[in-house]
Amino acid sequence: MIIGIPGKTQFEKFVKVNDEDKVRNGEEEPTGFCIDVFKKALPLLNYDLPHKFEPFKGLYDDLVDQVYLKKFDAIVGDITILENRSNYVEFTQPYAETGLTMVVPVKRQNTEWLFARPFTGNMWLVLAIVFMYTMLVVWMLEHRTNPEFRGPWKNQLSTAMWFTFSTLFFAHKESLRSNFTRIVMVVWLFVVFVITSSYTAGLTSMLTVQRLEPTVTDINTLRINNSPVGCDGDSFIKKYLEEVLQLKNIITVTDEDDYPKEFESGRIKAAFLEVPYKRVFLAKYCKDYQIAGPTDRFGGLGFVFPKGSPMARDFSKAFLNLSEDGTLTKLDDTWFKPSDECSNFDSAAANQSLSLRNFWSLFLITALTSTIMLIVYIVRMYKKSRRHCVSPLGTPQTDNNFWYGIKRLAAYFAKGNQRSQRDSVSTQSKDVEIFISSNGDYLSEYHTPGHPQLPPLAEIEMPATYIASSDSQTRSLRLANSFPALHRPVHGTYYEDHTPRST
Repeated sequence: MIIGIPGKTQFEKFVKVNDEDKVRNGEEEPTGFCIDVFKKALPLLNYDLPHKFEPFKGLYDDLVDQVYLKKFDAIVGDITILENRSNYVEFTQPYAETGLTMVVPVKRQNTEWLFARPFTGNMWLVLAIVFMYTMLVVWMLEHRTNPEFRGPWKNQLSTAMWFTFSTLFFAHKESLRSNFTRIVMVVWLFVVFVITSSYTAGLTSMLTVQRLEPTVTDINTLRINNSPVGCDGDSFIKKYLEEVLQLKNIITVTDEDDYPKEFESGRIKAAFLEVPYKRVFLAKYCKDYQIAGPTDRFGGLGFVFPKGSPMARDFSKAFLNLSEDGTLTKLDDTWFKPSDECSNFDSAAANQSLSLRNFWSLFLITALTSTIMLIVYIVRMYKKSRRHCVSPLGTPQTDNNFWYGIKRLAAYFAKGNQRSQRDSVSTQSKDVEIFISSNGDYLSEYHTPGHPQLPPLAEIEMPATYIASSDSQTRSLRLANSFPALHRPVHGTYYEDHTPRST
């Protein structure tokens, strides 16, 4: 039995003939996916089938005609089942699907701003707003009690900004004094951990798998621009492109490795390949080319026999058995396995940027936590400001005026916690108590030869917060300012000597 095979194929993984003479003489076997399918089907026949292969160089239509002309008894190869061919030859059931696809080069994205693409623009905007809001809340919660968040406004702003920014890298060193701030930072650090982890994963994925976009999206673009396209000149594809797709500027490509050369030189803008050939091509050039447009389905790949031959039915049954037991799938994986660099490559898996929809719940949690802590802190600070406001007579001063309460709260907030200030200053110098007698004499806590014994003193406490002014207090403060040691309020208390004065 003489079996014809393609002597020269565009994609040699289907049928490959190294030496035609050796193949004709039986000294060498052809190789390829189609040959292996034929060999796997032979044992499933109910009879022996002695055969020899005969390579044929020419068009596939001419190869099919050799069976009709009785020069070959059968044809084994990547023969597409078509209606016009089935009129004078017998095809087996298809052992592989086929169709027509358009392959085009990919358009590489610019990578200058790749570091910003893991998040969408709205995501970056909301992240910046939440960042600034958290910075403001931390500053307000720490301003009164933490000396590191006090001083000139420029220093306060830079400290708050640096502290919040350093939390993005978990490198903050400033200590926190307020428990409210600690609660805010626990939630914020959790949000930062999730966001930074997502950003790192997204950026790594984008650097590893770049998003591919086709240069041509549909056939209409090629038809309108009369763009040159490439195809296999030995198959029916050229005629199909001219008569069905109405493409005129067609260039014949003879070898699979010539397609990249044609694309790079600009001679073709797209290539039309059958589905099995497309798989072979993209398995080798997956990073530079992509499928575009729909796929036109055909009858599949089959073997050719004379019209009415029972062997066509026998081989069709064998193909069904090979398909059901997984043999065809194993052969497919063996011959069309992607290369190592393409095995994990999926051009359709475009890395989409993470949007606000992925993180809105986290932003809501941290914003609510910061707001609640800030409101509780302001309420407590407002109550303290009322207790520390005294009238000139030394009694608590109350005023139901709203704006007066706001001004009082602002003054109390700006004043700061002098206890924390005293604690920071006490580490630098020793505390000294100052005494002022009724006659204006300056007395120290240390006894001197001129003052061997001091009479009993009555203590007058001056609150460390906002105090309504009076003439007597003004005179006392002016008198205190005349002493250098009084320029530093240490304990916030002054003493007045009640020893009777001689007139």
